[in-house]
Amino acid sequence: MELAPMNRWIEIDLDAIVHNYRQIISRLDDKTRLIAVVKADAYGQGAGVAALALQQQGVDFFAVTYLDEALDLRKNGINGDILVFAPAITVDEVKEAIRNHVTLTVNSLFDAELYENVSFGMNMDLKVHIKVDTGLGRFGVKPDQVREVIQFLNTNEHIYIEGIYTHFAEAMVSSPKYTEYQFGMFQNILDELREERIKIPIRHCANSAAFLKYPQMHLDAVRIGTLLSGQYPAGKYQRTLALKDPFTMKSRIIAIRNMPAGSYLGYNRSYKLKKPASIAVIPVGYHDGYNVDVANKGAGLADVVKKMAKALLTYFDISRFTPGVKINGVAYPVRGKVFMQMALVEIPLVSNINVGDEVEVPARKTLVSPAIKRVFITGGDAVKISDLDRTRYVVSES
Repeated sequence: MELAPMNRWIEIDLDAIVHNYRQIISRLDDKTRLIAVVKADAYGQGAGVAALALQQQGVDFFAVTYLDEALDLRKNGINGDILVFAPAITVDEVKEAIRNHVTLTVNSLFDAELYENVSFGMNMDLKVHIKVDTGLGRFGVKPDQVREVIQFLNTNEHIYIEGIYTHFAEAMVSSPKYTEYQFGMFQNILDELREERIKIPIRHCANSAAFLKYPQMHLDAVRIGTLLSGQYPAGKYQRTLALKDPFTMKSRIIAIRNMPAGSYLGYNRSYKLKKPASIAVIPVGYHDGYNVDVANKGAGLADVVKKMAKALLTYFDISRFTPGVKINGVAYPVRGKVFMQMALVEIPLVSNINVGDEVEVPARKTLVSPAIKRVFITGGDAVKISDLDRTRYVVSES
């Protein structure tokens, strides 16, 4: 690979994304469609290029959270169906969706009325999916309002109800009780619609976790994002898919200093060297998304205790819980508090490590700054290099 002309970058292995896709479809029936979820910039991997690689493999249905994400996919050559999960709330948004043949989600009667008015006024067609809230509590039509919404939308010949779906709250947990409760509620709605001879072609409810654990819930389509990004969702699963992580954050050492034992490192003198060492400075910090803890409330007392224990073990410098990086394939600890745009790495006084050497930095991919350049790597068969916008993306053939 050519030397990346920068001191921090993200390498995205397009062949790994394609590999993960093939692993997933090997577990799907022919009648079940794959909806590739590429929200949040394809989980930090670059939605335009990741989706293009999947499209060239035959994927023709994508999903994102917001309309601007869908429009960006269109600009990058994605011509298949694109479903937007979050509601469009203005007339201009709905017009943009219609002009770009983007499929919108109906989450309420308000959405239905807005979409109906705009499509009727434009005299143009709009595809929609109806989201039913069976227990997540975020978006969705209430179960007892589904028929009312459908009847209202069916008064407009320009609106085509292509799909209906729900979203599970805890498909990742060991107990299936609540997921089965939600699925049962969704199935009851589908049965009632069937009895009234209301046909909606695409029924879907399975995310990555449900796809793995509940094959009976695959229905007409599954929505897969986490698995395509090379990770299993949170929870315990039989790891039957040989996934590859396409994402690697990298940096370069920009300075090395020899320091004696007892030297303090970082703001608030947050670390004291136990022995003489060299300190390597890398230009990656919490502004870039490195070593940022997500401060969500713990999911129960056990989760709170787990987080507290991890913080305590980190404080006492237990190696397994100490943040670290890899240089030339060897792990080294990060010392002191991570700065806004830099971090300090302890390395041996005598080593073959030099300024300019590559550093592999573990990072939560969805929190890494989108401003950091993505370098897309391919063996040549994952994506056609000529199809990429080289003014926006760095591409290297391995």
